[in-house]
Amino acid sequence: MRESLRGYAQGVLYLASQSDKYNQVVNDLRAFNTILDSQEMLAEVVSDPSIPARKRQAILGDLLASKVDVLAIQLLETIVGTENPRAIVDTISDLVRLISGDEVFSLDGGFATTGRIAGYSQALLESLQGTDALELVEEELFRFARIVESNMRIRRVLSGVGSVPDQRKSLVTALLSGRCHPMTLRIAEFAASIDRLRDFVEVLDSVVARAAELRNRRIAVVKSATELTQDQKDQITAALSRAVGVEVEMRTSVDPSLVGGVVAVIGDTVFDGSVRTRIEQLRVRLGLSATVKSRERN
Repeated sequence: MRESLRGYAQGVLYLASQSDKYNQVVNDLRAFNTILDSQEMLAEVVSDPSIPARKRQAILGDLLASKVDVLAIQLLETIVGTENPRAIVDTISDLVRLISGDEVFSLDGGFATTGRIAGYSQALLESLQGTDALELVEEELFRFARIVESNMRIRRVLSGVGSVPDQRKSLVTALLSGRCHPMTLRIAEFAASIDRLRDFVEVLDSVVARAAELRNRRIAVVKSATELTQDQKDQITAALSRAVGVEVEMRTSVDPSLVGGVVAVIGDTVFDGSVRTRIEQLRVRLGLSATVKSRERN
């Protein structure tokens, strides 16, 4: 089973535990797995690559509606919609086995961290979709990432340098508990408690980007030398939206080292209009000019 699906399953089970439905969801998953084993035609339908994923999800949803808890349906539809069709039946079987042995919480492979966190946060963020809380959690995670980014010592600790998962989780709890939405705290704690962590700031930023996508937005991380006025923010947002062709949501932070101007990052695209970069470019051009003149004299 892919790590992102393991993480998603873990997120769904966390949501089930928070609403006292953990046992019901687990039992529903076991029951569906038993049906798949005995109903060959159903197994063929949910794993048929010739049927579009969304149609297979719709068939599954109609079949299980009112019979199975919505969280179990959510998890099964995600498996059907994202897993390789030929592997769906085995994936559901593996999931039930992992749940039965609590192995869904273990990690496999060197790339387990990013996939597991992505899947887990996806499940929690989807539970907020259509509510104002989704934007709030997105904003809080972004702000927390900027706080961590500005403190190298905390960033190194939360990124796994000289620390163990329990220590990192405790640090996140101390920094956020009582100061944010419960889902913000839970996602940040989970991200910090993974055994094989990467850069903590990058992990949070990826979650923020996904939260924006769930609201049909793209995140533009904008750094400026000084605090931007609302008019400046509106102008930059409009310009970036035109540049990428979709509605952009801007998240700002101040970086005095830019000297002036702004740097905007949308995914892998960087728009650098900072004075610092212009100065560096000028230095390069002057250096090249000096070299050319020196050669001409010789």
